[in-house]
Amino acid sequence: MSQRIGNVGVLNLMNATEESIKEIDRIENVGMVLFRPENAHLLSALNIGNIGTTIEVPEDFTLYNGVLHLNEAFLNSISEPVKLLVDGTVIIEKDVKPEQMKTGLLYLKVNGKVYSPPHLSGAVNQIVKEGVMDLKTYDGAAPRFENGKLSITNSFLQALEEPQNLVVNGLLTFSEDLNMEQFGEKINKLEINGNVILFEEQESFLYKKAVSIAGKVEVIPSGYEMLNKPLQVNGRSIRRFHKKKFYTRKPVIFEKDVTRELLLEAISSIHSTSLIICHEDVEDLVFELTSLLETEVLTYQNLFVLIEGEEIWSNDQFRAMEQPVNMIVNGQLHLDQDIEEAVLREKVLTLDILGKVLVPDKKCKGFLQNIIRLNTGILEAESTKQQTASLNNVGRLSL
Repeated sequence: MSQRIGNVGVLNLMNATEESIKEIDRIENVGMVLFRPENAHLLSALNIGNIGTTIEVPEDFTLYNGVLHLNEAFLNSISEPVKLLVDGTVIIEKDVKPEQMKTGLLYLKVNGKVYSPPHLSGAVNQIVKEGVMDLKTYDGAAPRFENGKLSITNSFLQALEEPQNLVVNGLLTFSEDLNMEQFGEKINKLEINGNVILFEEQESFLYKKAVSIAGKVEVIPSGYEMLNKPLQVNGRSIRRFHKKKFYTRKPVIFEKDVTRELLLEAISSIHSTSLIICHEDVEDLVFELTSLLETEVLTYQNLFVLIEGEEIWSNDQFRAMEQPVNMIVNGQLHLDQDIEEAVLREKVLTLDILGKVLVPDKKCKGFLQNIIRLNTGILEAESTKQQTASLNNVGRLSL
């Protein structure tokens, strides 16, 4: 079976052979390709759409992925030449002496960033000879790296013993009660390779500290409460709210017994980048409460089914439903081979596809197209799928 791959950050061909690449049908985009001189010919044998950078790695070089810390002890321990291709980050610690960088024993090729104290930045070219390098200087503590999701809270700031240079690879959020005066004291610089979510009154503090933001800044308006998980309320639970303003990236669901009066009393505004599900009797009010035109408001007549994860439904599951439903797929729904058109026609009023629906054949797909109300996702028949394995996005791939 051939394999198609979407986007690859780093494609490592250093140990690749004709055998290891023969199943690869196509790679769409590659940020960087690493290869040895003896297998450079494999690059032309691969069907690759776009390539950002190619780097030839000589035989006497070792590949190093991640963060390489150069300190006084490490440099003193080198007695023979060390040659490294660093795919990541190099941090030169403050205890390094300028003369240690001039021994000629350490030879680096760098694809990434090099952080150096200001007084050592001029000597960086003594050890970094080649590569695609972005040199940055830092004062105070060496940069601290956080990967994934990081929430800056008062406890996080209090744990920092000295002003910090913070590099976040992922999602950065600010807690609502964050002490911004302490934030200004404890954070020297911010580098963000990802998105930021913070409150309106914190925005100016972010830009004072941020030297780079490679993503989107999402600002929660003043007076709004951030929802970190889906909100589902009924006629009883909604009574705990009074003129609330909600900001959310998760679904908001109103049960059938949420009346117009209850809704108006409980909520004054919803800022949603996800979807809102409500009974058709309150649809007009929900539209009035939403502050974004792109918010998807989906209604139901009696009952609804929301698919969030990955589910497989059989004919018997549809038969078991006592009345027709509005079906909303926000994850992945796989319809089993035994699905009957007559049962779907009886049990499903409308189908909203925001994720992916896999059906057994073209006939089933054709019927479902007649009841689709919203389709921003994928509807696919299994019988038309090619026998091709696929990977969408890969950070590092070794063949």
